[in-house]
Formats: sequence, C-alpha cells, structure tokens
Amino acid sequence: MSILDNGELEDDQYCFACGQRNPHGLGMRVEYSEPEALCRITLDRRWQGWSGIAHGGVTATLLDEIMAHAVIRYVGQAVTINAQMRYRKPVPLDRELVVRGWITETNGRRAKAAARLELADQPGVLAQAEAVFLLSKS
Repeated sequence: MSILDNGELEDDQYCFACGQRNPHGLGMRVEYSEPEALCRITLDRRWQGWSGIAHGGVTATLLDEIMAHAVIRYVGQAVTINAQMRYRKPVPLDRELVVRGWITETNGRRAKAAARLELADQPGVLAQAEAVFLLSKS
C-alpha cells in the first residue's frame, strides 16, 4: 500500500522547492498559462556547485518541480516515479532563469511530462527533463 492509495496528499507549504513556509527552500513561485507551468527564478550562491554555476541537484529539483506543478494543475495530484535529466550547458548563478513544464501524455494513473530551463534573456536550453508521475487514486 502506498501513500497515494490513501487519498489526498497534504501540502503544508514546506516543500523544499516551492513551499513558502520553508525558510531554507528555493521559494519557487509557479504561474500557469495552459498548457504550461512556468517559474522565473534567480539562483544565488547558496545553490552553487562549481564556482559560479548552480549545483546539478538544484537544477534537477527545478525541472522536477515544474513538471509536478503541470501534472497537478492539469491532471491531478501525483508523485514522480521516474525522471531523466539532460544538462546541456552550465546554469549560471545571479541570472534570471525561466523553467517551463508541460504534460506530454496521460494513461490511466500515469502522466508523462517534460520541462526545460533557459536564461530569461537569451535563447537556448540549459537543461531539460522528462518524467513519469503516478496519480493519486482520489
């Protein structure tokens, strides 16, 4: 039995990525423009990996979270069960980033989504992802 079999997932606003009550989180603020979820964010040195660039785990978190928001908004409550990331270029710190996520397929209790991360002022994908989500039974 999984947590998803017991009904609604609870959001206490402490999510590391988007929880507005988590003082140590990323503080993502997500907007929606069908069919996408979108976040504009600037990462500072707290999120650094190598000098001047974002840690790959933080980049993965941004991509996973934006896909989850798209799934939750347009399909229903879900959790990530598989994700694949592709890092194309270093993600710089102290520059505005745009992260977009959208649904690519739904099938029963599963949804697939994709995402990309770009600089706000310059074309070109810095990182991208695809994931599979398991939807709640409720």
